[in-house]
Amino acid sequence: MAHAATSSSVRPLADFPAMLGRLRRARGLSQLGLALAAEVSQRHVSFLETGRTRPSREMVGRLAAALDLALKDENALLLAAGFAPAHGEHAFGDEAAAMVRRVTELALAAHAPFPAFAVDRAWRPLSANGPALALFGALISEGGLDPAVSLLRAAATSEAFRGAVANWSQLALHFLALAEAEAWRAPPGPMRAELDATIAALLALTPEGARLHAVQPVGAALIMQVRTPALSLDLVSTVAQFGAPHDTAADDLRIEFFYPADAASEAVLRRLAKSLAQT
Repeated sequence: MAHAATSSSVRPLADFPAMLGRLRRARGLSQLGLALAAEVSQRHVSFLETGRTRPSREMVGRLAAALDLALKDENALLLAAGFAPAHGEHAFGDEAAAMVRRVTELALAAHAPFPAFAVDRAWRPLSANGPALALFGALISEGGLDPAVSLLRAAATSEAFRGAVANWSQLALHFLALAEAEAWRAPPGPMRAELDATIAALLALTPEGARLHAVQPVGAALIMQVRTPALSLDLVSTVAQFGAPHDTAADDLRIEFFYPADAASEAVLRRLAKSLAQT
């Protein structure tokens, strides 16, 4: 869904060259690297960054794709170039995001009796099904999940959660990779700030925080090994996103589905769900 603004109501801003250069450098790309990714000449990229050449709307789209921009950043780049935004900008709770919420709630409900969370790109909780809250809620935060705090950061800073995961070092590496991948694309603002705080918290867990990068998961997929006096569970997860988002509510959404890695874990989860239904 595009904004109602038209090109006649949008004035070119002087900061397009600076914004393009900032986004390129944030991705660790040279002008040649961006030129190759966007299939233009290095000279053209140079002229765009110095303001000698004004981009077309199609060129801004090619640059946004080459830079792998989030929709909010692509809109900002279009505005800076004097064009109307191409995508809607709404939060998960907005009326305009009703379809996104409906799809999310259907996916979470259908995944029961297995746990599933809906989060934004900073991994801040948006929604969860009953099994997820029952299994992870108390371990992650006794006071309930804070919508302003990344689940990754909340889990990492929870002694109860770390103590309940037998292979915490491997899981910490996975969390760090998730946060760093999202920070790569997150526009400046609260979401990026929360990702930065999550990365800092993960790296601070050991005196040699960067040592987390050296841990190598084994097997076909990372298994979360939950071990408590009452539970023994092996879980694997997959993360789903909208395939062709045209609004930030869909672009920022991730749904993490947890699955039992073996028959014994499946039996435990089904038993827990049955107990939950009876309470």
